[in-house]
Amino acid sequence: MNEEPYTHENLVAKIKPNRNDPEASTGNSCSTSISEESLASQRSSNPIVANDTAPTARWGIYLIEPLILILLFAYNFSSTIFKNQVIYQSCTAGLGYPDAVCLLLGTKNSTNETKKIEAEVQPYAARVMLTIKLVECLVPAFCGLFAGAWADRYGRKPLLMASFLGYSMQYLISSIIAYLAMENHGMITPWLYILTIIPLSLMGSSVTYSAAAVCFIGDVSSEKMRSYRLIAYEMSIYVGLLLGSFASGYVYEDLNSQSYIVFAISSVSILVGLFIMMLFLPESLPTQPQVTPTTSLTGLLKDMGRSCCKPRQFKDRSIIILLMCILLLTAFVADGSNSVFYLFMRAQFHWTVKEFTNYESVSILVPALAGSGGMLFLWSLRKCTRNSAILWLAFISLLSHVSSSLMRAFAFVDWQIYVAIGLGALKSLVNPMCRTAITSLLPADERGKIFALLDVVRNLTPFVSSSVYIVIYSLTLSSAPSLFNLFSANFYGLAIALLLVVWRLKSTQQSEHYDPVFR
Repeated sequence: MNEEPYTHENLVAKIKPNRNDPEASTGNSCSTSISEESLASQRSSNPIVANDTAPTARWGIYLIEPLILILLFAYNFSSTIFKNQVIYQSCTAGLGYPDAVCLLLGTKNSTNETKKIEAEVQPYAARVMLTIKLVECLVPAFCGLFAGAWADRYGRKPLLMASFLGYSMQYLISSIIAYLAMENHGMITPWLYILTIIPLSLMGSSVTYSAAAVCFIGDVSSEKMRSYRLIAYEMSIYVGLLLGSFASGYVYEDLNSQSYIVFAISSVSILVGLFIMMLFLPESLPTQPQVTPTTSLTGLLKDMGRSCCKPRQFKDRSIIILLMCILLLTAFVADGSNSVFYLFMRAQFHWTVKEFTNYESVSILVPALAGSGGMLFLWSLRKCTRNSAILWLAFISLLSHVSSSLMRAFAFVDWQIYVAIGLGALKSLVNPMCRTAITSLLPADERGKIFALLDVVRNLTPFVSSSVYIVIYSLTLSSAPSLFNLFSANFYGLAIALLLVVWRLKSTQQSEHYDPVFR
């Protein structure tokens, strides 16, 4: 989990005709044409726009970041514990080792015998986690094809609620399975955890909440403030991950390694967020005219492809596609690396769950603090560069990714892993910068489809990335387990090359068109 989000002026949703389309007087939402008069009536009927009559809407639009923080807290609170539980049940039920021996894996009480067992268990557990990841990606990718059209047609809030409900059900079922495993001394197959993904997958997983959240922010923020709001969204993700990771190791230890309670806490936390959302989060999308949406899969694919690839003024189409490719490359590396990094740290440094979660907390805290400073950095760059601040920040962020990956590849002692965290301090900024530029280049009625398409493809990348990274890690486990980090550095280098192409395309066009986008 790997996927995708200010104060704003006047609390006005920016619903504008596409400045990049010669036929900008007609928007395309769910394969329907909406006149400018209809859009004007939507503005007047939207409770967020007409903010003088909706006090809840005025402050409710700021709830999206805290709600995402709650979701990501719950996710990371259980993430490492879940992987550890899969390894434990792979050892007991999967390979038939005694419960007493398997409980020593990943602890400071391990022996040479348990280290050999760990080397045998890790490939089995990796296969289980890969299968779970693939199931988690396939169904949401299909659902995500409809998410953009549904978000543009029915609003952002229903998709957010569905995603929260899916995650809550996932952790509830995980808690039940972990409890049964505890009662049966681990003799419950880890393959049962595939069942936990089914309700989450049917409700869209990260595809729905990330696309809906980014569209929500695009709806309620001005063009000038959107980049700051998306940085705040990204920071809410990091803070949620940080709090979840920091708390999980201590709670898990205090609970005497009872995983089912950890999963139950995650489920309840998300349910609390869901109730807050139902009561206080307003719908950001203006009321749509009564038109018939595209419901067929073929129609949706054509509609999304048309929005992505249709001719636009200047070099907008090429820039949008290149920025999407950069986001997909960073997601590819993140998904692949995350699938093996915990296994790598156990094999290379023999860390316990608490040691890893402490490291993970620092690895989240540093980019979060640097990202918060990124708002000031962005303001400074806007003063110095005038028209390329967003590109500069994305470029620096990708360089931070490269240096961090190289440091991890050549780390042989613990402290070098922490140095890699410092080198990757600015890595969190590339996503909000690219998403800001894409959002600014698109009209409001196309953002849902474009970001849904982006999240669908992103959700499919683990099919390749997790498989590639697990194969690389399994083949090099006995000789060079850190080799996969070199592949990560190379992929980030490719992303830098694509960003330079964007820079070149932007510099060859009229500055008055792109200055507001990349400033």
